[in-house]
Amino acid sequence: KMAVKLAVFFLVIFLSCTLAINNGLGRVPQMGWNSWYDLEDQINESNVRETADALVSTGLAKLGYIYINLDDCWAGGRFANGSVYAERARFPSGSLKPLADYVHSLGLKFGTYTDRGTKTCAGRPGSQGYETNDANTYASWGVDYVKEDSCFGSQDHDVAFHQYGLMRDALNKTGRPIFFSLCGWNPWYAPVGASLGNSWRIGPDDTDWPGVLSNVNINSQLAKFAGPGGWNDPCLLLADTYKGDLRMTTRQTRTQFNFWAVMASPLLISANIRKMNPENLETYMNADVIAIDQDPLGLQGKRLVGGDLYPATGGGPLMTTTCSTEDLSQRWTWDHPGMPQYLFHAASNECLNVDDCQKDLIMYSCVTTGGTCCGPTCYKNMQFNISSDGSLRSPVHPLLCATIQPNGQVALEDCAAGKLPDSQTWQYDSTTQLLRSGPGGTRCLAPALGGANVWARRVSKGWALLFVNTNAYATDITCDSVCFAQTTFGPGQPLHGFDLWSKATFTTTATTYTARAVPPDGGSVFILFSAA
Repeated sequence: KMAVKLAVFFLVIFLSCTLAINNGLGRVPQMGWNSWYDLEDQINESNVRETADALVSTGLAKLGYIYINLDDCWAGGRFANGSVYAERARFPSGSLKPLADYVHSLGLKFGTYTDRGTKTCAGRPGSQGYETNDANTYASWGVDYVKEDSCFGSQDHDVAFHQYGLMRDALNKTGRPIFFSLCGWNPWYAPVGASLGNSWRIGPDDTDWPGVLSNVNINSQLAKFAGPGGWNDPCLLLADTYKGDLRMTTRQTRTQFNFWAVMASPLLISANIRKMNPENLETYMNADVIAIDQDPLGLQGKRLVGGDLYPATGGGPLMTTTCSTEDLSQRWTWDHPGMPQYLFHAASNECLNVDDCQKDLIMYSCVTTGGTCCGPTCYKNMQFNISSDGSLRSPVHPLLCATIQPNGQVALEDCAAGKLPDSQTWQYDSTTQLLRSGPGGTRCLAPALGGANVWARRVSKGWALLFVNTNAYATDITCDSVCFAQTTFGPGQPLHGFDLWSKATFTTTATTYTARAVPPDGGSVFILFSAA
């Protein structure tokens, strides 16, 4: 019996070792460039070569940005034998090898993109059923990095894990060390991510500032799953596009960079390095912040103070809060001129909206004609009325009631039978412009706006503390004794402080520290504390 038990034990150990990415890569988060938010469907060999040149000429490569990664829209089709080829109009040889060779000649590494489904998100050939063929092709081209997306693939967890495992094993068998990046857009990849790849997406495309904060909120719960060899991936770093547009303000770009560093996230710039805003380039070249991200301890930071963050101008969920006639965020205008039955929120210049005609309530730009999600009368998802039973309803879902959920958020749910509970009854006060609910009408509807956080990451030289403000006004943010108690510093321990952006140094104690007047709408202060 003992022999059988030992045999089973060693079999489990063997399988654990073999069913893993096992490539020795990703000991620190990957750094480089990704084409998507820069070039999107305009990608071609010429502009990728120019980007590789810029990565070197700007000095970014010397700081560790070594991957030049293609995203979607490069593949042209498959040959009769199943091998994938590049679109010749974009990559004249029909192969990515000449481009990979050029990238390697600059001392950089080259990455490409595929999908675990039948097609990529842009409708190009996916790798489902071609995992071994594609892995061998990539290895023959000299590919160093593969990102595999999840469009046109099953969203069943076990199926998804199996499909990613097929590509993992195929890449392992090539004998070439190839970094494997999973792009499944969901936090349920995190618990198994390290068995499948070197990094795994934990949320949707970030796209803009609200998207950045959404993925930060998701990643705040996932620190225990990241470490050397495998990292939670909250998506790409956002800045300038090839058109010269900014996806976020330069302040928000810098705070995203700080966030990614404190969260031990991949630093993949998806922006126009060839012609970048000087302030954004300065952001990405801060060697002190890069050192936090690349710290060899490999510990993802955690949120010590505050809750989920939302943009200062809305975009988050609707909440209820203690009613206050002084709080402008609680004021609503009903039947605003030109918008009958609309609930207009003057503080954000937006309207209450049934998100994509589903059940979530959000803030959205007010529209009175046309629509984007449910046909020619989609604007009706911005119309609301209070029925005779006190319920707040939308004509999009006349049988659903606006309901205060246990976490304080408000969404549409089935109306209770008989007398409605306090959580589903509402009263609008036209004098104060408050929309009241809850016991005694003491809770008022308001969008979840802004917020303040303190995050901390243990690094080799101490603790990196990030103070973030997403409110619409400058805010003092404090790490008090309770906050410092979550670090390894002793109570009242003398500390050296180093501001990673201003480069100012100071002394303090692990009793309390306040970052004064942190700028609004995405401002941050990043401090490295060490024992004095």
